[in-house]
Amino acid sequence: MTTPWGGRLFYRETTGSTMDDAQVLEDRGEPDGSVAWAGEQSSGRGRFPGRIWHGQRERSLLFTVFWSPARFRVSTFAPSLVVGLGLCLWLENLGLPAGSIPSLKWPNDLYLAGRKAAGILVRQRWTASGPGAIHAGIGINLQPPSSDEGFRTSPASLAEFGRMMTPSQALEGLLPALAVALDHPDPRSACEARLWCLGQETELTLPEGTTVRGTVRGLDEAGRLFWEGSGTIEALSSGE
Repeated sequence: MTTPWGGRLFYRETTGSTMDDAQVLEDRGEPDGSVAWAGEQSSGRGRFPGRIWHGQRERSLLFTVFWSPARFRVSTFAPSLVVGLGLCLWLENLGLPAGSIPSLKWPNDLYLAGRKAAGILVRQRWTASGPGAIHAGIGINLQPPSSDEGFRTSPASLAEFGRMMTPSQALEGLLPALAVALDHPDPRSACEARLWCLGQETELTLPEGTTVRGTVRGLDEAGRLFWEGSGTIEALSSGE
C-alpha cells in the first residue's frame, strides 16, 4: 500500500518510537509521505519531557508520517493544527453520534465529548540549506486503554462512540483525510470552526507551568491562539 503522497508504509509490531523510525526512513532516502507505523511503542514522545504515549496493540493507532513543507498548501499555518484538521475530517466522515463531534484542543490534541482521543506531535527537521521535512507523530485511542495510567484526564476512544475498527482500517481511512487537510485553502477558518471551547472560559497552562483562566477567542493566521484574560486579548504561541 502506498500513501496519497506516493510514500510507502513501514510496519513494526513493536518499537520504541515511530517518530525515531520515521527519521531513519527519511535518512535512508524513503520518499516524503512515507509512514512509520507500529503495533505498540514503548517510548513515544509527548510535547514535553517525561510525557510518553505508549499505545497498546490493537487498541491504538500509532504512526508517524513525514512530508516536504511544500505539501502544505498554506505553509504559514501551524502544521500541528492542519494535521488535527485531518483527524477531524476523518472522524466527521465516519458519522459519529450526536454529542461526540470532534474538536481541536489547541495546539495539538483531538477531543471527543470533551475528552482526549488523539494526540499529535509535530517536529520539523532542519538541514544545512534550511527547513527540512515535517514529521507528524499521531496516536489515536481506537479502544479504551486498559489503564488510565499516564493520562492526565480520562481518555476517550472511538469504540465508545460505536466506531469499532482495526488500526489498519483506521490508517487506511485517515491518510486520505490528512491529504485533504494539507491541501485545504483556508485551514485557519476550518480549524477555528472546530476549536475546543471556542468562546468559552477555560484554563490554560503556560510553558512556565502557570495556570490561568480566560476565554478562547480564535486563531490567527499562523495558528496562534487568541486568548482573552484580564480584559485583554493576546495571541499565544505555546501553552496547553
